[in-house]
Amino acid sequence: MIQTEDLTKWFSSFSAVEGVNLSVSSGQVLVLLGPNGAGKTTTVRMLTSILKLTRGWAVVAGYDVTARPDIVRRRVGVLTEHHGLYGRMNALEYLGYFADLYSIDLVERNTTIQAL
Repeated sequence: MIQTEDLTKWFSSFSAVEGVNLSVSSGQVLVLLGPNGAGKTTTVRMLTSILKLTRGWAVVAGYDVTARPDIVRRRVGVLTEHHGLYGRMNALEYLGYFADLYSIDLVERNTTIQAL
């Protein structure tokens, strides 16, 4: 389930997403269509708590993306076309990133990463 009201994202003086209102019930499919630069990826990144909202609110899977981003990230999975992680992280950082997302215990995290 996804609910938004006035979902807005500004980058300095540039409005990337302005006033999006959504109501998507569990089991429904949401498709975002539009030209490059229309705000599709920015919207998804806000809904998955990767980007902070400038204004408005969003609830995904029953959790507020601003108040409970940790739980939202555990409940959704998204891979955008240009996610930007591979180029900025080495392999250990990437594995550590996902260990943090899933709140894996530090001892288990280190053991598993070393084994991999």
